[in-house]
Amino acid sequence: MSSDSAMPDAGVQKYSLKRRLILKVGGFVAVAMMIITLAVVYVMGKELGRQAQNMLNESARSSQIQLENRITYLVEATRRLADNPFMINGLVDARARAEDLPKLIANFADGTSLNAVALLDYDGRPVFQAQQWQPDFNRSPELRAALAMGHTALYTDAATRQLFIIAPISYYATTQGALVVGFDLEAMVREHAVRNEAAYLQLSTDTGPLITFNRDMSVDYIQTRLAPSEHTPLMHQLDLTLEAGVPRSQYESVVTTTLSRFIGIGIILTLASAMVAAGIGQEIARPILELCDRVRRNPVQPCSPLGTGDELETLASTFDQRTRELQDVQAELQRQRDRFRHDASHDALTGLPNRYRFDQVLRRLVEQDAQDTRIAVTYIDLDRFKVINDSLGHPTGDRILQTVARRLQLQTGDRDQLFRHGGDEFILISELEDSGEALVTLLDRITQVLGQPVRMGEHDLDVSASIGVTLYPQDGQSVDMLVRNADIAMYRAKEQGGGRYRFFDEAMRDRVYERMEIEAGLRRAIDRGELRVHYQPQVDMNTGALIGTEALVRWQHPERGLIFPGAFIPIAEESRLIVDIGSVVLREACRQQASWYRQGFAAGRVSVNLAGPQIQDPQLVEQVAEVLDETGCRPEWLELEVTESFIMRDPASTIPTLKRLRALGISLAIDDFGTGYSSLAYLKRLPVTKLKIDQSFVRNSVLNPEDAAIIEIIIALGNKLKLDLIAEGIETEAQKALLHTAGCSQAQGFLYGRPCEPEALHDLMKAGTVARGAG
Repeated sequence: MSSDSAMPDAGVQKYSLKRRLILKVGGFVAVAMMIITLAVVYVMGKELGRQAQNMLNESARSSQIQLENRITYLVEATRRLADNPFMINGLVDARARAEDLPKLIANFADGTSLNAVALLDYDGRPVFQAQQWQPDFNRSPELRAALAMGHTALYTDAATRQLFIIAPISYYATTQGALVVGFDLEAMVREHAVRNEAAYLQLSTDTGPLITFNRDMSVDYIQTRLAPSEHTPLMHQLDLTLEAGVPRSQYESVVTTTLSRFIGIGIILTLASAMVAAGIGQEIARPILELCDRVRRNPVQPCSPLGTGDELETLASTFDQRTRELQDVQAELQRQRDRFRHDASHDALTGLPNRYRFDQVLRRLVEQDAQDTRIAVTYIDLDRFKVINDSLGHPTGDRILQTVARRLQLQTGDRDQLFRHGGDEFILISELEDSGEALVTLLDRITQVLGQPVRMGEHDLDVSASIGVTLYPQDGQSVDMLVRNADIAMYRAKEQGGGRYRFFDEAMRDRVYERMEIEAGLRRAIDRGELRVHYQPQVDMNTGALIGTEALVRWQHPERGLIFPGAFIPIAEESRLIVDIGSVVLREACRQQASWYRQGFAAGRVSVNLAGPQIQDPQLVEQVAEVLDETGCRPEWLELEVTESFIMRDPASTIPTLKRLRALGISLAIDDFGTGYSSLAYLKRLPVTKLKIDQSFVRNSVLNPEDAAIIEIIIALGNKLKLDLIAEGIETEAQKALLHTAGCSQAQGFLYGRPCEPEALHDLMKAGTVARGAG
């Protein structure tokens, strides 16, 4: 009973859907066709009206041009007739008037609408006329103008509807009379301008209509009016306006016929389209209803095929593919998980496995715990990549990393796995089978291929690498230990200049621990005041007089005793502790200098080294001024030494800083001159007062002619630039003699005194001179 009650509902739904589809599809198509038909009818009506107006304009323009051409022809013919010798004879010879002029005029009148001809003397009196026609020419302004000016004149006569042309008759460039001809203007217009007998044509002047053809005042016309223009100069002279029109009923009958036919066709197409659309709607509804019936009656049986081959067929198939689609979804989810897992373990830029994947692989290899497992971990760090990345931009840096990755991949074998560890760092895991010769060969190839420049646009970029290698199990038993030791070996390669590889050994780790201890001890030394400043005398080689000192830092370690700067300054520069050390040395040197002067010693200038990070500090000038003020040291007692390589790193900011320091009255010297950039272009811009000849040139100057030549060049350059010169590292009389002979008068070195505590210099300052070998 329940099934009986359900069937009517299904029938109602079935037919209702069918009717809705038929009505909606058919109605939509019918309305659309009607709208299209009406729109086309409207557009066609407008277009036909525009075309009719254009055709009327073109016809009127053609008539105007034809009239202009005809008038032009008549004017030219009249001029030629007036220029005929018989005309001048006709003015003076009655016989010529009687015998010759009639023939001449008859020939002239052939093919024209000539009505009247008159031959007038200079006073305007007719001496000959072809018809009985007596106009009052003496009062005609056109005639008087033609006789007086010798120009052809023309005008229209509304009363007689004639066009008159007056051509002067000249004899030896003197006007003797005039030829007056009259043409039937109505015949001329009918023959040359009228195009359509059903249309009207009207010529008018500013005084009113002149000639009108075929116009019925009771008829409504489509009209056009053409005023004379520069293209119709004679009609412009005659002030003739042409007006034309066609009966509106004639145009409307054509338009009505055309549009009626199109409307009829549109109605037929609309009805046909509606019927076709209704059929289509019924056809669309049939498989839908069939599908609904199959779903209701047979929920577990296949719903396809329906035989439609379209979306409905797809819809029917969807019910049959529930399980398969769920399986497909599950498979897709698995693929996405695999892709996410891949993305999580691979570098997006290079496509290489990333640090996370490296840890997994190396840990798995280490945890295998096989007796014969031997693994090499190679840590690759690009040299100077940060400089390239900062100067040329991150896009260039990314392309370099991609190029390096490709080069490394080309060198690896089946037992090698390459990873990007992060930044400009790559790690290679190699499973070793032999004594390690293959690994050495691989490292040589990698070093060579990474040493080749990378071409980026117009730049050849040097991207060599520092490489550290550790071996499992001898160099470490864990992933962290192997990576840390490889990193230590890599930094050892970088310390030695980069572009090479180094295998890890225990001595490297000891050096690292020692560096770490030194760095931590330096931090404590600054806080605890363990830094000491020693002073080395600077003398005038000509007189032996003390001219100043150089402040040199020492570390008074509580356990290791006095440590010289070579043991801790490089570490301080890497950790930026050099800035704090430089501040301590500057303050102590200024304090001691002020103390010496207060005690009455002529201490000269104290020379203090500025580190690179200090020069790049935008607050340096203010800090130096503050130290001078707090210690009581005068600016002229202080000399700051700057290494030229630090200046050239950023001359745009460094040079203004040096100029501000010089403006305080502080002397500036370039330390280790000749060992860095030695840019002469910048040297002349630097506000320095002294060049310091590096001890590397002085040390071998006596035995090495090249070093002696460099010293001579530096001295000559300093003299030309009017700079003071001082040589450091003088230890022998021979070195002193060579420098003195070359023109250097200031010296510093063990020959004159070793760096010492300030109290040890009191005797030298009292004496005012330094004995060779003092200290």
